[in-house]
Amino acid sequence: MGGFNVVDGSFVHGDGFRIGEFNRIHENVRVGDDVTIRNFIELRPGTVIGDGCYIDSGVKSSGQNRIGNNVVIRYDTILAREVTVEDDVFISPQVTTVYKTHERKAVGGILIGRGAFIGTNATLMEGVRIGSYVVIGAKALVTRDCLERGVYTGIPARLRRRIEGG
Repeated sequence: MGGFNVVDGSFVHGDGFRIGEFNRIHENVRVGDDVTIRNFIELRPGTVIGDGCYIDSGVKSSGQNRIGNNVVIRYDTILAREVTVEDDVFISPQVTTVYKTHERKAVGGILIGRGAFIGTNATLMEGVRIGSYVVIGAKALVTRDCLERGVYTGIPARLRRRIEGG
């Protein structure tokens, strides 16, 4: 493992695991095979990452997150508690997810479906669900579920174009 990392003794990783420097990995974190974790990353308790994932520099996981296989999470993304990311998802730089309402009520439970694409600087509010193969545009503010296959943009995000196919 790379130098200058703080890694809890309970951390488990698969074959082909690569790690950069200045990372903090808390207890009960598991990482699958062929995963790359870059630099300045924090993975809080209960984070599980599948096989073939790339986690870019500056990503923060607040814990109890489930990341599927072949997921790319680009730099400076913040995953609030209880985010589930299904397989083959691409999360662009500086995406933010929210766990609590403005009244500090914990909602969590964000789901990002298989094959989804989340654009740069998008914000996903507490409890939203993103459907499979949905595209969330850059700087979108997602306040409601986006389940129909298509492209969602704006503040708040709305379906702008349907995507056909399977």
